[in-house]
Amino acid sequence: MVGREALPGGNWATSLLWELCHSPSFPLQVPAIVRSIHQRLTSHMSPDVRMHTDIRRLAEAHPREMVTTLLCCAPACDRAAAVMWSSIAFSGTAVEKVLPTLLEAMQDWPVHNVSTSDGDNTHVSSLAATLALRLIIQEPKCQDAVFNYVPHLLVALLIQISMSTDQMPEEVNAFWRGCQEEHGLPANPNRFAVQTLKALLCRLQWENEVVAIEQKCGWETLLCSDTHHYAVGLLAREMRHVLVPFHSQIAIHLLGLLSREEPLWELPALAFLVEILDYLDGTKCHERVLPILSRNLQSQCPERRRLALRGLLVLSVEPLMVRKGHPAEATLAAWAWGVQ
Repeated sequence: MVGREALPGGNWATSLLWELCHSPSFPLQVPAIVRSIHQRLTSHMSPDVRMHTDIRRLAEAHPREMVTTLLCCAPACDRAAAVMWSSIAFSGTAVEKVLPTLLEAMQDWPVHNVSTSDGDNTHVSSLAATLALRLIIQEPKCQDAVFNYVPHLLVALLIQISMSTDQMPEEVNAFWRGCQEEHGLPANPNRFAVQTLKALLCRLQWENEVVAIEQKCGWETLLCSDTHHYAVGLLAREMRHVLVPFHSQIAIHLLGLLSREEPLWELPALAFLVEILDYLDGTKCHERVLPILSRNLQSQCPERRRLALRGLLVLSVEPLMVRKGHPAEATLAAWAWGVQ
């Protein structure tokens, strides 16, 4: 196992590079090296160019171990961890490789089980991953890498806004109070998630859409349980044009959430899906959409029935669906249910 004694003084970077190149068991040693770097930075060591380079190379070579270990040893993202996340952000390759693991943690509300290769098993708040993401997207060089993950990052942040509004277990509250004191963050984590989402969109140069949503009070509306799904629909409408390259990916992701035995984030996901239905390739998504719309058409919730009706009306003018004979019956049934 590589420990601090294996990374002496000014030669630690060279030792790390040598291990990266020569040790067949290196993945098992990554956690110890990540902790060693973090400890040195905690001790007020100033990172030099070699340290930044090696942090990025470590993230590129072993992204999962890098992310899980850093979340374990510094979930509240102290100064040393912030230096490491910011260093990673300077490499598009490193960012692209660490984002899947960060997304896993963000999506696992309220806490994510983290396990490193050397046996460190713990639970960290999914907000810890959002803190790391916020630091990454502050660096302009991450833009291209982040762009590739827009569908999942967008939905993950929207879900986190909703969950942190409705479900705040005491352990998450306690974690967030510590983060708030250390970093001067908003008192409510849902507001921080909104700020992170806005920062993400601005990093992607979608400032006009951020302003348009602001002018319609969409960001504040996202923060209320009763109006969250309206705000999600508004966001989807305002962003439809910039999201054109991602509509199919977003739809597939939303359909996955809505197809669960116990659907996650059901009403907001339906609101988002309906707004982009007419942009989708019917051969890819519409066959999966129909059963979901039909199920929601029979819901006791008026909003679900309304959204399902809207979706069916969109599908009713889709040429492919008309040729297959689906929409006439479905739309008539929808109107009948609506009238009832």
